[in-house]
Order: sequence, then C-alpha cells, then structure tokens
Amino acid sequence: MKTLTRIIGTGASLALALSAATTSFSNILIDPGFELQTPSGSGGWSLFNGAAFSSAQARSGTFSMLDATVNNVPGSFEEFTASAGMKFQLTGYGMTPTPLLGTPAFGILQVTYFDSAHVNLGTVETSPGNALASAQINGGTTLGTWTFLDTGIATAPANTAFIQAFTLVVDFSGNAQGVYFDDLTLTQVPEPSSLALLGLGFATLCVWRRRK
Repeated sequence: MKTLTRIIGTGASLALALSAATTSFSNILIDPGFELQTPSGSGGWSLFNGAAFSSAQARSGTFSMLDATVNNVPGSFEEFTASAGMKFQLTGYGMTPTPLLGTPAFGILQVTYFDSAHVNLGTVETSPGNALASAQINGGTTLGTWTFLDTGIATAPANTAFIQAFTLVVDFSGNAQGVYFDDLTLTQVPEPSSLALLGLGFATLCVWRRRK
C-alpha cells in the first residue's frame, strides 16, 4: 500500500509540474498568425496609424500584419492582464520586400507594460527591462527574407496591470513604405519555483524507479 501511495503521489507531482510548465510556455496570443483577422473587441488585435491585415505577403497561411506609413508610427497590439514580477517574451518574424529608404525607418516587436489606468510604465528608451524591443527590420535587412525577431524576457514592474505585445514601425523618412510581421508567439516565462517543481517531480520519479 505504501508503495502504491508513493507511486500515486509521484505521478501527481510530476503531472502538476508538467502542466504548469506547459501552460507557461504556450502561446497566449489570440490570433498569432493574423489568419483570423481577430479584432480587439474579440480579444484580438488593435490596429493604429495605418496598420492592416494583409494577404500580399505571408510567412505561413494567407495573412500577415502590414505596418505601413508616411511619417508616422503604425502598429498593432494584443493586450492581456498581468501583474508585477511576471515575465513575458515575444517572438515572431518580420520582412520587407523592398528597401526601407531614409531614416529613421525600421520595424520591431515590442513588449510594454501598463498600470490599471493604462499609463505606460516605461518605454524602450527610458526603462530598459520594463519595455523591451526586438532587433530591427531596417534598410540593412535582407530583402524578401523572413527574419526571426525576439524581444528577450521582459519583467513586469511595480503597478503592472496589463501587458501589450506590439508590432511597430517607426518611419519619419518621408517615404511610403512598411514592414510585414507574421507568426508571433507571446509566452509567459515560468518562475524559478515552477522549474524547481518540475525538476523535483522528475527526480522523485527517478528515485522511485531506481528503488523499484
């Protein structure tokens, strides 16, 4: 009976650890490939300053997000509730089929945190770590090639109530041009305690199997 109890307990611990890790690493974006063209009212993408779903280019499926402009900052974002200390990472792909001329002219992915009144808790320029941006799609990017973009891990500061995951283009060059984005992934990075639990579950199972 003791052996059976130990087996059940080990299995339960391991299942819980695996469940926590799997949930943490899953993509929480509603429409990560822009295929559903999900609007913000349904929990999907909010578009601003000329950003649009586009079927002109796509890394996978039929649609991508095109942030195009003349002297503006177009983009799109999805918003989720969050709290201080939570960690998120945004990845995806960007591409421009034609040269981005002039300066500044570039596209990025960005993670930004907001308080309950939707006040920005830090920009990439003023608070590195609070808001993080990926490398740029710019005039030096290989044309027609989908380039992998990664913001790295951004930690929510004090007073965080929301996280927004952005596609953004900053272009004040005077040229009509833009950047395509596709296949985004926003993941909540697990806390060390969750990883420790997962390791403990595996270790316990190994010990039991060895004794058996």
